[in-house]
Amino acid sequence: MPANLGALERLEIERACERLVHAYVRALDDGDMNAAADCFAANGSLARPSAPDQVITGREAIRASLLARPKTVFTRHLATSVLVDVEGPDSARGISYLTLFQATRPEGAAPPHESNGPVWIGQMHDRFVREHGQWKFLERRGSIQLKYVPPGLRA
Repeated sequence: MPANLGALERLEIERACERLVHAYVRALDDGDMNAAADCFAANGSLARPSAPDQVITGREAIRASLLARPKTVFTRHLATSVLVDVEGPDSARGISYLTLFQATRPEGAAPPHESNGPVWIGQMHDRFVREHGQWKFLERRGSIQLKYVPPGLRA
């Protein structure tokens, strides 16, 4: 534990960062790409698990990338095993697992939707920063660890 932080402050930071991880995936799944982009610091960066070598830098560039996502893609991201290590009063690091289920749907169609693709299981490495009193992603880097293809979809 950083020497200059008390146990309660450390727990508050951990919880705020954990909440950010969940707020981000919820915004993605709700189709609220502006809210998802606002989870990043102004100079934040994102490397998606599906394209770990393509780093998108800057909140507005992240916003543009997220807004370009097809409206016919329906997703559910499950963020689990979130572990946050506090580095100081304004910085922390984290790691979590991310499971992605997706389906293609006609625009505006109501759930339930039938998944038509593999299930992706990845890992996210995060750096968090406190910006204007709010915790944000400074860096979010993903990688795919496992791809499950249901038997009926296998080539």
